[in-house]
Amino acid sequence: MSVIYILLAISIIVAVAFFIAFIVAVKSGQYDDSYTPSVRMLFEDELIKEKSHPKSFPTGRTFVPSISERIRERKNTNQKE
Repeated sequence: MSVIYILLAISIIVAVAFFIAFIVAVKSGQYDDSYTPSVRMLFEDELIKEKSHPKSFPTGRTFVPSISERIRERKNTNQKE
């Protein structure tokens, strides 16, 4: 029975060590993604190309314009003014 207590204590120590390592990695910026935001505007969403329902799609998902769509809309509204 004492072996169970020893194994339980060791497993808690290992779990705390992994949790501390995770917190240190997050705080040091290990999981920061600096590449994806810079290339995200180069790719258009496939859902946006279907313009049959401008506010919603047949699947019920809401229409969310891509960054390039928003830029085009702003250019169009600025040219009208």
